[in-house]
Amino acid sequence: MIKKQFDNLEKGVFFLSAGVVILITLLLLIYPDESRVIVSNLMSFLTNDLGFLYIITYVVVVVFLLWLSFGRYGKIVLGKQDEKPEYSDFSWMAMMFCTGIASALMIFSFIEPIYYLTDTPFNIEPLSPQAYEYAHMYGQFHWGPSAWLFYTPVTVAIAYKLFVRGGDSIRLGDVCSESRYVKPWLARIIDVFTVFAVLGGIGTSMGLAAPLVTQIASTVFGIPNSTGLTLGIYLLWFSIFATSVWRGLDRGIKVLSNINIYGAIIFILIIMVISGVSRVFDVELNSIGLYLNDFFHMSFNTDPYAKSGFPQSWTIFYWGWWLSYIPIMGLFTARISRGRTIRSTIIGMVGYGSLGCVLSFASLGCYSLDLQMSGKLDVVSILAEQGKDAAVMAILSTLPVPKLMAFAFGVISIIFLATTIDSSAYILASVTTAKLKGYEQPPRWNRLLWAVIFVTFAIALTRIGGLETMQTAVVLTGLPMILVCAVTLFVMYNLLEEDWGELLNKKKRKKTSG
Repeated sequence: MIKKQFDNLEKGVFFLSAGVVILITLLLLIYPDESRVIVSNLMSFLTNDLGFLYIITYVVVVVFLLWLSFGRYGKIVLGKQDEKPEYSDFSWMAMMFCTGIASALMIFSFIEPIYYLTDTPFNIEPLSPQAYEYAHMYGQFHWGPSAWLFYTPVTVAIAYKLFVRGGDSIRLGDVCSESRYVKPWLARIIDVFTVFAVLGGIGTSMGLAAPLVTQIASTVFGIPNSTGLTLGIYLLWFSIFATSVWRGLDRGIKVLSNINIYGAIIFILIIMVISGVSRVFDVELNSIGLYLNDFFHMSFNTDPYAKSGFPQSWTIFYWGWWLSYIPIMGLFTARISRGRTIRSTIIGMVGYGSLGCVLSFASLGCYSLDLQMSGKLDVVSILAEQGKDAAVMAILSTLPVPKLMAFAFGVISIIFLATTIDSSAYILASVTTAKLKGYEQPPRWNRLLWAVIFVTFAIALTRIGGLETMQTAVVLTGLPMILVCAVTLFVMYNLLEEDWGELLNKKKRKKTSG
């Protein structure tokens, strides 16, 4: 049995990607100071010199998506034409949402608007009424439809290859190899890029969340905030997502995702009630207006003359983060989208995903901004002097029953990230398995191995620390995905034209002549 599983490994992808990841992790752990300098230089180069590539990719994806969703191919079923969806809308939405967001959503919904009060877009005066308006809206631009638009074309391409063409693997490289321009060796390199992108996205999510969860545990239970406690949090994470990964899609990942969605919705609604439902709606409607009015300016903004650095530090960082999440979202959501149409998959991903993110930012962001404006809590100063973790803890301390609310926030964050990590471990195990039908699952030992690698890499990132480190990790690992994304869109177009173009043209001519 073990020999059979080993023989079914995609050995080149598995050993090359795992080996390089382990080497990078060791270097980060052994040389944290030197790594910090390299990371800083890389971030400057990627955002200032290559930032335009991320913006162009975003625009191309949006245009392709509109064509794919509302064009003649939108009604094609990802499976047999009479096949029903494999999962209910709620379970599908829960797994999809929890895979693509992790606990970073809850954290950034509280503090990202506070960053924008002083690091303002469009040279708006810091802490002015206009700064508050844009601070509440801008995070929704980064996390809303713009983020989910990145994921959908690749998701459809993989699902199409898997369920319509009956593919025997779930690797992005095999989808790209449908093009005659992508040779087998290049397809395997794309798979290695996939592994690195997933690692960058997940490592960043864990590195951002772990210190805060550790702080919450220290405050709630009165335990000293130490390295031992941080390691304990990582061990708890590992035990949760390892169990979920071991149990598989239906008995593990789906159950954990459903639980997490209910918990997150309840927490967000509680904050909304505390802020005042009418107040949240008032602020959110204003943000929707700003979003619609400035959408194109925000999408194309490079700030070439004022050079404030805002689009480089934020928008390009986020586009890199979402690009690094393309393999996770594309591979995993494709796996659970059997029986859905292309149009329903796209609209569901963008609609459900955006709604969840907008709801979180509308409620949590409104609460933190009102704390600052009312003078109840100087979140700006806490964030500048003590960092994001202290700022979130200070915000949580203003809630009724603060320890209970902090505990609830910590539990949701842990489960949120666990669902993302187990989905990612599942995907990387699939990527490094040679042949895997749409209904099959990768070996358990392979899933657990990637879970261990995730934890170790996240510890290494935490060791060299800082938001800039996390930003660089995702912008760097997202860079190769620009090329992968372009190839995938090209291949998807050719597949649809080849399989359905002539058939749909005949139907159109027949309808016209009739």
